[in-house]
Amino acid sequence: MQRVRPPAVAGSFYPAEAGELKKLLEECFVASPLGPQGKRSISPSFLGGMVPHAGYIYSGPCAAHFYSGLQREIGSVVLLGVDHRGMGAKAALSPADCWETPLGRVQVDRELAGLLGSEVGFLKRDELPHRHEHSIEVQLPFLQTVLGEFTFLPISLSHLSEEECRELGQAIARLCETENGSGGKRVLIASSDLSHYLSPKETERLDRMALEAVLALDPPGLLRIVEEENISMCGVIPTAVFLFAAKELGARQARLLKHCHSGDVVPMREVVGYASVAVEL
Repeated sequence: MQRVRPPAVAGSFYPAEAGELKKLLEECFVASPLGPQGKRSISPSFLGGMVPHAGYIYSGPCAAHFYSGLQREIGSVVLLGVDHRGMGAKAALSPADCWETPLGRVQVDRELAGLLGSEVGFLKRDELPHRHEHSIEVQLPFLQTVLGEFTFLPISLSHLSEEECRELGQAIARLCETENGSGGKRVLIASSDLSHYLSPKETERLDRMALEAVLALDPPGLLRIVEEENISMCGVIPTAVFLFAAKELGARQARLLKHCHSGDVVPMREVVGYASVAVEL
């Protein structure tokens, strides 16, 4: 019998009913003025990137810019999320066999999980960091919409040092260079929002600092600027791990697809920043 990780934020971050969810996703991809409005820019050298993880009405159109560039030939996804609660292992694989959303179940890549777990000593199999966390879960309906069938490797991260980020990123890169058992391409995704609950002007200033390091493919620089400027980028660790992996795989450029904030959806004095970034070989 399969061990299933049930949805934790269906009905809050996104609709719990499949038809309503599909309708909202369609709005993110096509109708929203903040989204790609039906445009697709698929690149054969696409490696992965960074996407936001707030409620769909706020960050969904921004995330759609990233997902509209994915090829259906992708068979496996490494999804790096943040453990907002800081519970359990600081770097955690999911012990579940599959994750469920209103759109169906997605199989966990158990083979890749086993290989990575044997290479990285601090990476543990722990349900607790995944149980109520949204940063990975909210990406799945987007992936199900664009890719259809795929497997994925969810990794929840909290407090890692720069060297641990480098070790994990480089281990992921080594495994991604091997043959994908599903026969499709493998893509890497870091889940992160940017500045939290600041004025739009301050959000723009601080977000740009963090994004400059991301676009420069500079994980040490990203970790440094976030610490020095006290930028409330919740997924800085997943993004740093992703950037270390991307550099190891030979990434040559990063493109900012969209940068916006929650106040672009509903006017508010304090906003949360979002960005979608694509990284290519």
